[in-house]
This record gives sequence, structure tokens and C-alpha cells, in this order.
Amino acid sequence: MWASMSARKQTGGLGAAGRLGLARSPRSVVVVRRPRGGRSSQWKAEGRSAGRLRISCLGNPKEPEVEEKVGGEAKASVDGSYDENGARIIRKVEIPLETGGGAAKAVKLGTTPIDKMEMSKGYNKLVWTLITLLAVAFVLCNLDKVNMSVAVIPLAEQFGWSATDKGLVSSSFFWGYALTQIPAGFVASKLGGGPVLVLAVLTWSLGTAVAPLVAGLGIVPLALSRLIVGLGEGFAPSAVTDLLATYVPKKLRARAVTTVFGGMELGNALGLLICGPLIESSGWASVFYIFAALGFVWCAVWPFFSPAKLAASIDDEMIEEVMKKKKSKKSSKIPYGSFMKSSAVWAVVTAHFCHNWGYYTLLAWLPSYFESVLQLNLTGAARMSLVPYVAMALMIPVVGAAADGLQEKYSTTNTRKIAQGIAFVGPAVCMIACAFLSPVAIAYKPLLLTVLSVAFALSTFSRGGLYCNHQDLSPKYAAALLGISNTAGAIPGIIGVWMTGKLFDITGGDWGMSLFVPIVAAQLLGFIVFTVFGSGKQIWE
Repeated sequence: MWASMSARKQTGGLGAAGRLGLARSPRSVVVVRRPRGGRSSQWKAEGRSAGRLRISCLGNPKEPEVEEKVGGEAKASVDGSYDENGARIIRKVEIPLETGGGAAKAVKLGTTPIDKMEMSKGYNKLVWTLITLLAVAFVLCNLDKVNMSVAVIPLAEQFGWSATDKGLVSSSFFWGYALTQIPAGFVASKLGGGPVLVLAVLTWSLGTAVAPLVAGLGIVPLALSRLIVGLGEGFAPSAVTDLLATYVPKKLRARAVTTVFGGMELGNALGLLICGPLIESSGWASVFYIFAALGFVWCAVWPFFSPAKLAASIDDEMIEEVMKKKKSKKSSKIPYGSFMKSSAVWAVVTAHFCHNWGYYTLLAWLPSYFESVLQLNLTGAARMSLVPYVAMALMIPVVGAAADGLQEKYSTTNTRKIAQGIAFVGPAVCMIACAFLSPVAIAYKPLLLTVLSVAFALSTFSRGGLYCNHQDLSPKYAAALLGISNTAGAIPGIIGVWMTGKLFDITGGDWGMSLFVPIVAAQLLGFIVFTVFGSGKQIWE
């Protein structure tokens, strides 16, 4: 509208508003208006009351007077300058002062939303350092999750466990994980993701370290130690989501989420690669002690590279914007009642449940599956299980770039539905093939491994689908929304992992009916619900 705008300070210094062309003072400012091809006019802005600003023309008597109220949508009344009696016509405009997360449709006074700002070199370093630290945290998270998937094989041999017993021990982790999801979302929203994540890593590392000490006491003490691991890891997703929603601009959202949550796939791959040889050379207890120690090291490193530490050395407008977002989160009441009435929230909750049914049951049972159908030893089964997770990890950069590319061509809603649709339908087709291949797995081993790898790779598109959706619906309440959906997402770890073992005993060892068919049903249900009811539109501030 204006070719340029500059400001002359009356009293006081220039802040964020001054950098955007509006000088602050206790009572008034003067703004110079330069239309294209025209002469300059001065506009005087006077503070009438808290939250109100009055702008009037000083240099051109024909210019209209403008009264602005911060916080509303733009509204204009009359185009003329004077009425028939010679009185000046007042044109009123309400202009939103946006503090991030949404898209303003009028002139912005104050700071520009973080999603619209150009990233400085210092802020870019902060964002990618944060992404790296969070990805490493998730690597450690899944190392401490997958170690039991491999260690349960020698544990069952040592203590004489049935498949149902193995399922009970593996699923005990998810009892703790499910219990902490909603509290984690609330705490992360109020206290901030940083301190919550550090406490989470400490807790799950402690639970991992005590597992070998209590295993000899029976299934119940061992299950309790795994429950503690679940309690700690349950706080991690919400804490991470809060940090990403606070510091990462929308244009990097898909890549950030894919990279960070991709640490889980990398952790699975590394765990399956390391656990077999470690157990055979040093005993099953070694995978618990070593992985716990790595968690303690991460906690010691975090204070030196945390975003709060790096932000202290950056004189950047983005930091001011981030601080406002953090303050806004802490002072706001989380609208849980409104969440429960939203079909978009129930869509992402259902999608999370259905996606995790396949993810957790395969994570817990894949080494045992390969040991059974391919007649492999412990190391061979673990290494065979590694291949699908390597395929999953290799897809991480592809999915991030693809999802951000889709965002440029399609709406956010359609982008999320396309990505999540691929993550549901592709693996479902592959699971059907695995059910038929399982009885003849030895003869078709390369084909079976290829089909499983394709299924895992395609499931990675969920990182550009449901895992971004919480931040789409509300950057401010993303952690709380993830806490709700991840509670549903943890249920398959409790029911699905245990039920797979139970069905395996009931069916006399039929992997197709006990493992793959339930996954197919869950994936198709999730696809239907998310496609019909899912949304990428921002609903809450």
C-alpha cells in the first residue's frame, strides 16, 4: 500500500516496533507516509488507552484520520475525506497485533510472526542445533525401547517364559508410557519442553539401569523397571513437540519433525545392530547398562547447547518473538474441553492409535518372528530385523522434503492427508503379503525382507502427516494435543503387544493371524477416519 514508511522518535528508544517502522514513546509517535509518486505526509499516533492507538494526518489536510484498535480484524468504513457539512470523515481500522502461529490479513504493528520472518545465521544455528539434540534424544529413547525386544529372547530361555510372558514383559513399558501422555502435554506446555525433556531422559535411563538388577526377582519386578522406563519416555514426545513448536518456523516444520522423530527409527536400527553382538559377547545385561550410561551423558551435554543457552548470545527479533510465545503458553489455560469436541482432534487421535498398532507390535515381535520363521540365532534375527529399520531411516530426508514440497502445491490439510494416506495404505498392502509369505518364509526370504522394508519405508510418511498435525491445529497447544493423541498411541503397546503373544499361543504359532492381520485392520481404519475427518487448519491460537 505504501512505497515506504519511516518513523521519527519523540521520546524513548526504538524497540521491535521501531524496527518495523513505528517508533515507540510513552504518548505519541510520528510516522512519515510516502505514497508511490507522491509527496510525504506525516501521521501522528497518540496513545489513548491501553491497547489503543490513534493515528492522525499532520501534513495533508485531505488525508483521513485513522483510529486503530489492536487485536481485531481489519474494517474500513467510508472512502471520502469530508462530508457535505465539511466535517472530516473518520475511517476506522482494527489491526491485529500477532504474536506468532497464525496468518494476519492486515497491517501488523509490533513484532512479525516467527513463521513470516527471515532466519538469521545465528537463529538458523540455534534451530539446527536443537533439532540435532532432539534427534539424538530420540535415538537414545528407542535404544532403551528396542533393547528389550532382543534381550527378551535370552531372558525367556533363561527363565522359561511362554510367548504370553514375553508379551507381558514387553508391554509393561507401555503402561508407564500411556499414563504420562496427558500430564506430559500439560507440564511441557506450562514449564517448557527443555527441563521436561532432561527429566524424562534421566528417568528412563535410571529405569534401564536397574532392569538387570531386578530381573532375577521375577517378571513383576522386571516389568516395574520397564514401567519406569515408559514413564520417562512418555514425557519425551510432548516436550520435543513443545520445543519444535516454539523455536522452529512453519516452513521448516516437516523437515524438523521428520528429522527429530526419525531419530526413533535410527535408534531402532542401531539397537538391533548392536544388541545381538553385545548380548552374545557380554551377556544380556550389557545392553541395559551401556544404553543407560549414554542417556546420562546426553543430560550432561544438554545445558551447554540448549536453545536457552544459545539464544542468550543472539540479539535477534526472532528471540523476542520466541519469548512472547513461551510467555503466552505459560499464562494460557489449555482448552481440553474444546479439544474433545473437535473432529480434527479425534481424527489425529485415531490415526495415532492405528499407526502405532503396527509400529509397536512389529518393534516388539520382529526379532522373535525372524527367529521363528527363518530359524535364525539371536544375532541373525536381530540383524534381519535391522534391515526394515534401515529402510525406514533412509526415507527420513525424502519424506521431509516431499512433505514440504507438497505444502507448496496443496493446502496443509491435503498435504497431511496425502502423507498419512501413504503411511497407512502402503504398509497395509505389504502386511497382507507378509501374512501369506510367513508359512514359506525360508523359501522366499529375500522377497519377505523386501516387502517388510517397503512397508517400514512407506510408514515413515506419517512424520509428514499425523506427527505434524498437532502443530498445524495449534502451535501454542501442540504439546497438549500430542499428549492426548499419544495416550491413544500408547494403547497398542499395551494391548497389541500382549495380544500378539496371546493370539500366537491360541493359534498354535500362526504369525499371519496373530501379527499381520490385526495390523492391516488398524491401518485401514486409520486411513478412513483421517481422510474423512482430518484437518490441517489452525483451530486454536
